[in-house]
Amino acid sequence: MNIIKKFSFRALLFISLSLYLIIIFSTVILVNHRVSVNEIIDLTARQQETNLELIKRNIEEKLTSIENNSVVLARQSSLHEVIHGNHSHFQRNALTLDFSNSVYSNGDIHSIEIFMENPPTNNIQNPVRYYNINEAYETNWIGSLDKQIATWIGIRPIEMMAGNEVVISYARILKNSRGHVQAILVLNLDPLIVENWLRSYPDDSILYLINENQHILASTDYKSIGENNDIQTESESNSATTHFIQDEQLIVSSEIKPYNWKLIGITPYSELTKSSNQVARNIVLFSFILLLVFLIGMSFIINQLTKPIHQLTRLMNDYKLNRTNQIIPNDYTNEFGKLFHGYQNLINRNERLFNSLIKQYKSQKRAELRALQANINPHFLYNTLDQLNWRAIERGDDDMSLMIELLGDMLRVGLSNGEAIISIEDEVNYVEKYLKLQSIRNKESFAYHFNIDKQALHAYIPKLTLQPFIENAIIHGLANKKNGLITITIHEQEDHIVLSIKDNGSGAQSFQKSRKKMKTGGYGIRNVKERLNHYYNYKAKIFLSNRSEGGVEVKITIPKVTDKSDLF
Repeated sequence: MNIIKKFSFRALLFISLSLYLIIIFSTVILVNHRVSVNEIIDLTARQQETNLELIKRNIEEKLTSIENNSVVLARQSSLHEVIHGNHSHFQRNALTLDFSNSVYSNGDIHSIEIFMENPPTNNIQNPVRYYNINEAYETNWIGSLDKQIATWIGIRPIEMMAGNEVVISYARILKNSRGHVQAILVLNLDPLIVENWLRSYPDDSILYLINENQHILASTDYKSIGENNDIQTESESNSATTHFIQDEQLIVSSEIKPYNWKLIGITPYSELTKSSNQVARNIVLFSFILLLVFLIGMSFIINQLTKPIHQLTRLMNDYKLNRTNQIIPNDYTNEFGKLFHGYQNLINRNERLFNSLIKQYKSQKRAELRALQANINPHFLYNTLDQLNWRAIERGDDDMSLMIELLGDMLRVGLSNGEAIISIEDEVNYVEKYLKLQSIRNKESFAYHFNIDKQALHAYIPKLTLQPFIENAIIHGLANKKNGLITITIHEQEDHIVLSIKDNGSGAQSFQKSRKKMKTGGYGIRNVKERLNHYYNYKAKIFLSNRSEGGVEVKITIPKVTDKSDLF
């Protein structure tokens, strides 16, 4: 019996010649490695516990300072005058300026929010925001203030001039002499500032600050703020600072008890064992050299084992399509048998793929022919519309003539010679014709205005991006409304194009209808979203919001693309 065809290559080479060397050297390596690793872990853990304790004290001091600052701000007489309504425009501006200076001078505070009755108008350039107190009662953090007058309410997004930003917030209730809530003062802390606190002491570990809800408040590995903590920090020790090994990591945990937060330091096991691993690698290298000496005498066996590989190589070199009469060995029952069997399957799949490509090529040719034939239809449609236009002119129906002319122009842009991507300039021309057509149809019950940055006109966009939103504004927002107004604004913002559609329609009711339609139907708007996700690889954003002065605003932000081929 030929054992080369019966047993595996690894069994012959490693088990017969290397087993006794592997056992000896493995024992030495494992014992040495285990002893050195345990010593390194104990030393590193003690050092990290000391660093975490220092960082924890620093954080406690910073948080206490912010809490004290909230008390000082809450006691300012100008704030109480604004809350009570006994104030002038100058006093409101003075309060905003004082609080803004507190933000700028503190360095740790990101912004301040005041929830109150009849709040003043916000200035988007200031870090101080005023909101109606009813908005606070609709948030999910208001429950944290049921039993206490001030507390840290965790991670939450706020609206700033550059968009939504995530902050860590501390809220304080302001009550009158009767114990009734007059206002809520919220001081927001930037998570990046907290990250700088974590980096205050040099350490190779990854640090996390976690609140009582197991949400990440800050970290040194750029993990998303607000994500759930998936690190198990429970240990058998009752000490405030503990360490243990979990999932190949050294975890050092320290509790910040006044806030029920935790400071966690994580060091990968690989970093701790780097030096021990180097010693182990040197021993393994020495063992490998010894094994190599023994393997030199096995050249005969290696020649026997490589014979099937050479045979398979010749079969692969001689293979040609539509030539399946090769003689492939079928008497191997070990790994070589699997290789020959896999090669046979590869040949069969290759033949099927070749036949499939032939069929696909023929189908493509038939599709191209149908596409050429289909080009006749648009020309027929244009000629028919021209005839209808002349007929309307002969009858003196100017509105009908104009509508047919606009419809013909829209079809030319909409078809775009089969192009799915057009310039923003062409998209604006299409929308303008559509608005003219709808204005005539609705007896000029609404007006429209364009505010276009000429630099943005040369960028490219999927065609028919704006029309579904404009149609939604006309049908839902401006229905049964006189003196309607639609404003379309397009401008550049860094490497993006921002397209805005505003109306002065029914506002919240229109907005709710639009949201409902996007969930249950709304094919046009849903189609726009899917196409933007496809062409811009999910980098495009669509925001729908109610306008404070009434109506709805749709804001579309897309990457600026000046080369049409970049979208394919």
